Amino acid sequence: MRKDLLQLGSAKFAPVALLDDAVEVVFHQYLNPAEQGEELGKHEVVGIFESVVAVLPIVICFQSLVLDMAGNVGTQSLAVTIRVLMDETLSAKKKLSLLFKEMKIGFINGASLGIMALVFLGVYIHIFKKYAWMSAFLISGCVGLSLIVAMVVSSLVGTIIPMFFHKIHIDPAVASGPLITTVNDLVAVVTYYGLAMIFLVEIFHV
Repeated sequence: MRKDLLQLGSAKFAPVALLDDAVEVVFHQYLNPAEQGEELGKHEVVGIFESVVAVLPIVICFQSLVLDMAGNVGTQSLAVTIRVLMDETLSAKKKLSLLFKEMKIGFINGASLGIMALVFLGVYIHIFKKYAWMSAFLISGCVGLSLIVAMVVSSLVGTIIPMFFHKIHIDPAVASGPLITTVNDLVAVVTYYGLAMIFLVEIFHV
């Protein structure tokens, strides 16, 4: 496979080292089975809410915002937890305290971003997408609420998973990342489209 990619990349016209680096990028970013599985799972979950997108296609515009922020919070919680877990004398009480602290931070960050999303996205949707004020702020409110829920859950997941791997004597720095990313993405997608389906489609009929 590597040889074929090098041939396709016209190896005679470029230094082998540069082509080899390019092949590594292709393997890690596009041919990585774990990442392909994660993307496939994400798209499958989005497919479940196809009816929501069909009725209210604008919701898909803000999907990346919710997913990316959930991923950022999960990664931050992972980094903090791994640093704390270096202390082998850490008690269960301190671990529980860390868990609630990370969830609290996730909630504060989520609430702050949620309020900004409510205001700025509401104005944006009304002015540029020509939705009525009520509908615009219902959509932006759904995005804001999704941010709060997704970021709190991401903080929880980003703290619990490395603790679990540390407990069973597996290096959390190595094993936690892919699992946290996958879980956070799926939770964020289900939260966002679930709230959109319940509030925007079923209740308010936006």
